Amino acid sequence: MPRRHDIHAAFVAAVQLNPKGYRCLRTEDFIRELAKVHWHFSRADANEWIERYQECFVDKTPDDSENRLWMLRNMGRVL
Repeated sequence: MPRRHDIHAAFVAAVQLNPKGYRCLRTEDFIRELAKVHWHFSRADANEWIERYQECFVDKTPDDSENRLWMLRNMGRVL
């Protein structure tokens, strides 16, 4: 049975360090980690959750894709 705090744990698990040293994730990475803990979000649901609960992440997607690239802002933190 899915638990609410598993959503945050899945988000933290999806965050990666890119070659330039920035913390980032793709929407698909978050969805994959959510599926491991029995949560099933669409891309729109996942992006909405990130926008609402992770204020230190900014959308850096170069196109209009729903598989967004989220990057941690300077001096930000995973909430």
